[in-house]
Amino acid sequence: MVSGYEIKRLARRAKSFREKSYARAFSGVAPYYIVNEFPKSGGTWLSEMLAMALDVPFRQQEPIRLERAVVHGHFLNPLGLRNVVVMFRDPRDVIVSFYYHCYFTNDRANHVLVHLMKKRLPFADYNDIQANLPAFIRFISTTPVSPRFTWPDFSQAWAGRPGVASTTYERLRADTEAELARVIQALTHEQPSTSRIAETVEYFSFAAAKRRQESKIRPGTEVPFIRAGALGGWRAHFSPAAEAELAAFGYVEPMRRLGYEI
Repeated sequence: MVSGYEIKRLARRAKSFREKSYARAFSGVAPYYIVNEFPKSGGTWLSEMLAMALDVPFRQQEPIRLERAVVHGHFLNPLGLRNVVVMFRDPRDVIVSFYYHCYFTNDRANHVLVHLMKKRLPFADYNDIQANLPAFIRFISTTPVSPRFTWPDFSQAWAGRPGVASTTYERLRADTEAELARVIQALTHEQPSTSRIAETVEYFSFAAAKRRQESKIRPGTEVPFIRAGALGGWRAHFSPAAEAELAAFGYVEPMRRLGYEI
């Protein structure tokens, strides 16, 4: 008998397939401005800012439509995609954030993933992140669940790809206005309004986004979707054993290529 969680997981996969199909077929026509990332790299933040700065929809919780809009996704294969900006982040910060996303329910309906991960890779104490991280890295590197590819796979497919704009979470945090303006110019070939950029950055600042989120958190939420957003927060959780797993599963070379210190 198929469980309720399995039905919800299949429904999400069907929705994702439809959205990816639309993005591949119509990104050059609508056009769609596609923000592509490995999960937990800051792609939702960038998508929201692009939508406001360009005054176009970002229908994160609604079905995709044929319209000029921002579309966010986790694409490994570049087939058919146009107007793409790829978002990278230090994979050590990604892994810590992804661990929280896999084991603690948040306000973005991740309960299906949490149920699945606790079934496939259970731990005695989910709060002992440092102890659990080596096994978690091994699991997502050998049997990835969502998405069905690894951070090194994603980096190999997209880092330095011709005709694709790229940015990093770290660059956006360091100078959000300048980096957002650069990304918009790369995507649209137009100079964005400086006042609109400033207004957008203020509205989506980390502090402002946290305040808006706190007013909407539902009962039963264990951690908020916008959690810490820290640069280098991985240092509090990574042990030498976790770093050894990164080396074993091919993270080191793509990290060097993207400028992340080992």
